[in-house]
Amino acid sequence: MGIYLFWKRIQASFLCQWDEFWTFKIDLWINILNTILEVAMWFFLAKIVDPATLGYAEVGYLPFVLVGSVAIFFVDNVYSNFTEKFSSDRDSGIYKMSYLSNMGILQYFFINFLTSIVFDIITVFIPMIATFSILLQFVTENTIFYLGMSNVVTILVALAIFILGNLGFQLMTVGSTLFLKEGDPVGFFMEQFNRLFSGQLFPTTFLPNFLLFLPKILPAAYIILIWRETLFKNQTIFDPGVINLVIAGFVVNIIIFFIGMYVFYYGINRAKIEGRWF
Repeated sequence: MGIYLFWKRIQASFLCQWDEFWTFKIDLWINILNTILEVAMWFFLAKIVDPATLGYAEVGYLPFVLVGSVAIFFVDNVYSNFTEKFSSDRDSGIYKMSYLSNMGILQYFFINFLTSIVFDIITVFIPMIATFSILLQFVTENTIFYLGMSNVVTILVALAIFILGNLGFQLMTVGSTLFLKEGDPVGFFMEQFNRLFSGQLFPTTFLPNFLLFLPKILPAAYIILIWRETLFKNQTIFDPGVINLVIAGFVVNIIIFFIGMYVFYYGINRAKIEGRWF
């Protein structure tokens, strides 16, 4: 497929989401309000959380949870633009196997991701950062964020690794749905476990020993830890500690990706053999 056709599909997807964006204006303001209230909740939690328990000297709970939640923002974005999109298109009859075969799975993901993230930045990312910046005026925390070129490179590398692994989990979700035809166990795992065991809300060191393996198989846990190390401690991809995390994260996430691809295509082939259109 030529680049021109790919670009036209991105334009069409963007225009459709633009129309939906302005049609449901109440939903737009509700999403923004939900984001503001979530950050306000962190503000009050910061009053009762002992910063010494977080593992970062002179870092309060508000910036601690901000970094984790910004990372989870990308978790939710990948999920909504892949798995939720698949489910809604499947239910409406749009997403048929012929549609998947013609467009290709990677195109389907990137077109939805690239166009939707524009609107999610307006409704989630910007309100989150803006509310955080305002609330900082009312706290005594003086956290320094390191945002040099090496730090930004480290953030982008971790994000790319995360997207790879999380896409693998989303492929598993769709594949298992096609195979089981009765539910979405992988989706439940991703939604619940990412928030509880990735280190977003509290350090993973608080987990009991028999659960310590969970962060090691969650893409979000790697991105959260790498981002905190580089933003709070000025550790970049050129430092041994971070490069070890990057390598470990890449190995784990590439394995998850290929398992996801296998489960996905297994589910697709099973559906074709049974003659199902979802």
